[in-house]
Amino acid sequence: MVCGILLHAQTLFTYKGEKVEKEEFLRAFYKNNTGDRSEQAMRDYLNLFIAFKLKVKAAKDMRLDTLPGQKNDLQNFRAQLEEDYTNDEKVILRLTREAFERSQKDIRLSHIFIPFDKNATRRAASYSNGVFVDTAVAFDAIQQAYSALNNKENFADVAVKYSQDPSVETNKGNIGYITVFTLPYVLENIAYNLNTGTYSSPYKSNLGYHIIMKTGERAAYGKMRAAQILLVYSAKPTAEEKTTQLHLADSLYSVIVKGGDFEALARQYSGERNAAATGGLMPEFGVGRYEPEFENAVFSLQKDADVTKPFETSFGIHIVKRIKYLPVATDTLQMNALFKDQVLQDSREKIAKEQFAKEVLNKTGYKKIFENDDLLWTATDSFLNNNRIIPSKKINGKTVLFSVDTIQVTMNDWAAYAQESRRTTVLPYNEMMKQFVSVSANNYYRNHLEKYDSRFRDQVTEFSDGNLLFEVMERKVWNKAGEDKVALKKYYEEHKSKYMWGESAGVIFFTVADKLTAEEMRKDIQTYLKKWKGLAESTSGKIIADSARFDLSQIPGNGADIQPGKLTEMVTDSADGTVNFAYIINTYKGPDQKSFEEARGLVINDYQAVLEEKWLAELKKKYPVKVNEKVFKSLVE
Repeated sequence: MVCGILLHAQTLFTYKGEKVEKEEFLRAFYKNNTGDRSEQAMRDYLNLFIAFKLKVKAAKDMRLDTLPGQKNDLQNFRAQLEEDYTNDEKVILRLTREAFERSQKDIRLSHIFIPFDKNATRRAASYSNGVFVDTAVAFDAIQQAYSALNNKENFADVAVKYSQDPSVETNKGNIGYITVFTLPYVLENIAYNLNTGTYSSPYKSNLGYHIIMKTGERAAYGKMRAAQILLVYSAKPTAEEKTTQLHLADSLYSVIVKGGDFEALARQYSGERNAAATGGLMPEFGVGRYEPEFENAVFSLQKDADVTKPFETSFGIHIVKRIKYLPVATDTLQMNALFKDQVLQDSREKIAKEQFAKEVLNKTGYKKIFENDDLLWTATDSFLNNNRIIPSKKINGKTVLFSVDTIQVTMNDWAAYAQESRRTTVLPYNEMMKQFVSVSANNYYRNHLEKYDSRFRDQVTEFSDGNLLFEVMERKVWNKAGEDKVALKKYYEEHKSKYMWGESAGVIFFTVADKLTAEEMRKDIQTYLKKWKGLAESTSGKIIADSARFDLSQIPGNGADIQPGKLTEMVTDSADGTVNFAYIINTYKGPDQKSFEEARGLVINDYQAVLEEKWLAELKKKYPVKVNEKVFKSLVE
């Protein structure tokens, strides 16, 4: 009994068998009323909300929601909105927060890498030209390296002995500092979970086996915008070549420190692909993007415009100019803006999708019904080989394999999916079935999102009701008011005293595409006044002019220049950058009666209000409204 009273108490008002819960009203009130929260403000909004609901009810009774345009608009909106609700938002938020936290520090790593041919299937020990071509051999090598580390051998020595990373001979496995998003996410996880001085157990990626050691950490350096002059080495540079490039670099550096144009020198001498076009400007970068020698030199620059002395990397001789240093963002309010998009574009998104897929199976009540996998795979083989299902006592095309909520998925459905999938990929049947189950559940979930997510349902309902309101208002009020000329003129005659000119002016009103054009035309305004009617056409819409009588409040400027023969001051529209001003032809003191044509816009607005008020009164009779005052009072309290 108590439960029933509480449930009833949540209903704020009813109309013609429909109930509106207090939560729905509050959502709308707080969304559209950010200031006054008084009882009167709530009462006023409640009246507006009731009117809104009655109009939408009328639209549905008129079956306007079945119009093709309404259905298409709703479907398009729904499709756009689905993407926001078909990822696990909790996982994405966690990953975004994790990325933000990791961005606060850089960690220094050393790395042992044993590659393998991922397509190899034989298990013979084979080694050719310094590259392992068999996963078993690669596994044996990484285990040997791991054992050596466990026996307290120096990491650098073990890296030189076992690692097949091309740079190991020069860096002895030290890959320098990295930060968030530098490595694939799985390797980043391993690295950020290590303590300084410890190393990981072997990890198998698609490329080979990895052992990672954390050798240090520091507060994050942030990012850098820089430009460089790169004197490129050939593939196998000789000592003579290196000496020549170094002498050139010293000469260029001497010119730069004496005030030479860095950008011009980069265009002329830098061997980078785009240097001639960019003047040596590089994409913004953080740690872990380039070789440690390069990053150490650049990040050691103390202020913008500082230039490094020439230094060498495997690519050649560099001279780098610091353009702008970008410190690490430490404000958590910036977390989503800075990292959410990167999370969604990174391999992290796969984690969110996998987590979401598991939850979808649970939410949709997936249930496996046909348990004999061997028989199912045999029937699948039969179908793919013969293009038809050969029925037996235990399985045929109508056999139900699994259910998702209220739908049952049959052998026919699975056969069609398997046939289509085989055109693009070859997977074992059990893996293909996992995909099929996931796709089936996900499709059902997307098509019934309103059932599973109240936020999605509320947004779709809000859009649909808003669209219906526009449609029904056009039919019952706006079009009717604009098209009924007899009624409009009658209303004007009955309310003439409302439509009077006060202080006003006859003007030519100019709208100009930009400030520079506006300033130029004002210098020669008489030329434009003579041909104002054709300006839009002759200037391709860059200058638009219109002549009419306006109330002084409608004329741009502060009113100081409202005199015949004067130009008002220019006013720039912040939305699109257009500039407005007016040329004053004559002025009127008023009051003067506005003609019907002069008052037409105002008459239509006022007559629309009359029609709407009359229609709403009819709706309240047709759909009697009953407000639960106790619930309303509880909202105020």
